[in-house]
Amino acid sequence: MRIELPYGDTAQLLDVPDRNLIAVLYPNDQSPVQDPEAELDRAASAAADFAADAGRVLVLVNDYTRPTPNSEILERLETVFASRETRFMVCLGTHRKPAEDDNRQIFGPGFFERHQTQVLFHDCMDNDSLVRYGETSFSTEVWFSRELGWPDKIIAINSVEPHYFAGFTGGRKTFLPGVAGADTIRQNHNMVTRDGSAVFSLQGNPVHEDMTEAAAMLDKPVFSIQVVLDRDKRPYSVYSGDLFQTFDSGTSDCRAVHAVRVESKADVIVSALPRPYDVNFYQAQRAVEFARSVLKPSGVHITVSACRKGVGDDDFIQVFSGCQTAADVLGCMEEDRRLGWHKSARLAQILSDADLYAVVGVEDEIVKRIFIQPFPTVQEAFDTALRRIGDHARVYVIPDAGAVVPVLQPGK
Repeated sequence: MRIELPYGDTAQLLDVPDRNLIAVLYPNDQSPVQDPEAELDRAASAAADFAADAGRVLVLVNDYTRPTPNSEILERLETVFASRETRFMVCLGTHRKPAEDDNRQIFGPGFFERHQTQVLFHDCMDNDSLVRYGETSFSTEVWFSRELGWPDKIIAINSVEPHYFAGFTGGRKTFLPGVAGADTIRQNHNMVTRDGSAVFSLQGNPVHEDMTEAAAMLDKPVFSIQVVLDRDKRPYSVYSGDLFQTFDSGTSDCRAVHAVRVESKADVIVSALPRPYDVNFYQAQRAVEFARSVLKPSGVHITVSACRKGVGDDDFIQVFSGCQTAADVLGCMEEDRRLGWHKSARLAQILSDADLYAVVGVEDEIVKRIFIQPFPTVQEAFDTALRRIGDHARVYVIPDAGAVVPVLQPGK
């Protein structure tokens, strides 16, 4: 079977023998649980009521690594913003400041042109811009942006999607990591190797529970708009109101779209990342993380991503410096676990029982530094995997790997 995989503005072709192919996996084709346009209107109306008595409003939005339909919500609220002091903050966590084209993606070109002087960008490394809110039961010191103290009320816009160690994006992640300090993020993310830290996992997930405790420390009213997207990146459901209730409501819908049932594990999995998940090498890890539970021991995973903006945050690559093997990262002392260690540690866990190949838009030497084998084309990577596993290899191909979490059916 010939399969076309997205690669930036082009595509890569992959030929998989029919005898090897188990399935090509896509997000579930679900009809919206609501009338999305009506729900967006309702959410905007409720947000307008929420902001009615506020002289100053801070609007928190996702960055360029998420397909959240910010502009569809912001456009509906423009008259609300015009009648009071309003600032817009991009919740970057540890991600780099957006470029001009990123800002147009985040806000929509028209809205950004009209409001760019009101747009702020969180900088987790600027300690002078942070305020301490307290400490969680996990001993995470919570430092948030000083900007959270400026408004009378806060509107948080986010999307609920699968997340490989926090369970889901959305909700509390607006604040941690979104507008948190680097040390706060590091302390939280360094729990990724603990039990429960996995995609779709909430109860008993220390990363999620820590994030929730941190977000609960906010002392300003927050109105939340949480969107779940369908397989075509269009709104599937919209929830508005309390930060934690809207997030909880969105998680079951997220599962309905993105949890794809499979009946067996595979020897080889090919995962391609389309926009916006192909933004950089840092974000490419989600491809292997989402598929890892259905990859057989000693299997091969192939990540395909154009990495349009290059490497991105390279802390996780620096963590591997001086390591003779990937496993060396896991032996790192707690006090030496710098920002980025969490990604390196997860990769080291996967590499303990799998080979990772990559077809990505970054230099081969960078890929090799984190113990991944680079290839110029997906066909070459696949052919190499087939030779290693043998002609009996069973294969999954995932053309939209940022939106598919294969879930093995019970008893399989």
